[in-house]
Amino acid sequence: MRLKIIGSLILVALVIGATSLFAARAHRPVSTHTPDAISGEWEVSFFVNGTTTPATFKFKLEGDKVTGTAESAHTGLGTIRDGSWKDNKLSFALDFKSHESIAVTGALKDGKLSGAFTTEGFTSTWEAKRKATTTAKNAHAEGQTAGVFQRLHRRLYSFLHH
Repeated sequence: MRLKIIGSLILVALVIGATSLFAARAHRPVSTHTPDAISGEWEVSFFVNGTTTPATFKFKLEGDKVTGTAESAHTGLGTIRDGSWKDNKLSFALDFKSHESIAVTGALKDGKLSGAFTTEGFTSTWEAKRKATTTAKNAHAEGQTAGVFQRLHRRLYSFLHH
């Protein structure tokens, strides 16, 4: 009987410790800080003759060099060429298989990118906001945490009632 009580106390201590550890990990604020201001995925709107064409930019910044891709239903997938990022100013060219290249310039202000683009003989404007990300890691961790608690609860219940 004494061994069962000691074992129960140890299990309770483990459950409380695990609960504290997992709760702290699962509920800590998600950092939105990135190592730079533009790397990541952006939801883009190109404004042409009263219409808006959605697109996606995926940037990777290394020093002041920008690489990545762009994609829209109109252009298909394209790659960034000659990308640069200096003093919150962005410039690059987009090359596509079946669309004329697009020259893009812009700047970052209040968390948004915006600027001008030139293609097919005209110039117009664009803007982009960082794509909202649901962190799959956090969702996965929360699912794992719930599973761990359920297993610990079953083991503790089984131990105490046998």
